[in-house]
Amino acid sequence: MEVYDPECDFFPCINILGIGATGANTLNYFGEVADDIFPARLIISDKDADFQAKISDFILDETCWLFVIADVEDLNFAAQVTKIVEQSNLLITSLILCPTADDVRLADIPKNFGTWIILPEDKIDAIGLTDDAAIYRAVNMTTSIIPIMKKRANFIGMDFVEILRTIGNCGRACIGFGESLDAGNPALDAVKKALKSPLFIEDIGKAKKVLLVFFGRIEFLNMLQMNEAASFLDELRQADWDITLWQVDVDETFDKDGVAAFILATNFEK
Repeated sequence: MEVYDPECDFFPCINILGIGATGANTLNYFGEVADDIFPARLIISDKDADFQAKISDFILDETCWLFVIADVEDLNFAAQVTKIVEQSNLLITSLILCPTADDVRLADIPKNFGTWIILPEDKIDAIGLTDDAAIYRAVNMTTSIIPIMKKRANFIGMDFVEILRTIGNCGRACIGFGESLDAGNPALDAVKKALKSPLFIEDIGKAKKVLLVFFGRIEFLNMLQMNEAASFLDELRQADWDITLWQVDVDETFDKDGVAAFILATNFEK
């Protein structure tokens, strides 16, 4: 599937589509914690007789990045939804909530789900988050390209074309979060913790594409240390990675003395 390739747009228009009860709960949570960050949200279910028209109205011409949030129970309906939008040449990122990572229903996810992130509920419990909070954090970190909208600033930033090359519609993906107060190299320690995160359920060495984001207050973001951490991630590869992209976000609201890291890995070798 080809994806939207903007020639002039630096910041993408992001829409978030919540499917069924899981989508409704999560988008209600988004409204509570980030109403000004992600304003374009729609909740639909298989009980909506006019869901096709609703989706068509929701996906406007300027939309170029669509997040689809669904439970594995709603995969069949989610497949119908993504079938409607796949002709729009969007970058699609699907977040699939499921009981466990080996749920057999995950094998039925079609290609038009774009890049799909598996969020096993037992793993979410292990990191002490609610399902809604985990999904919000995944979307917030994946869209770190838009720091202006999020009242953050980039130390090192990337444009949307780079996002397309890195995580655009590449199939199964997984994520990991890590935080560190390490006095030696907190960036490296945060990356190692992200790789050990319960949510990071794949072998990083088999991923061909990786997005790495560091964030924290400016005094804790050391370029040499973050470069060492990114190099460490590169050295773990077993396959020829097409691209490893990393970004640094300055977030003066970060309430810890250290560095946080977010990893999204996709395009896994079979």
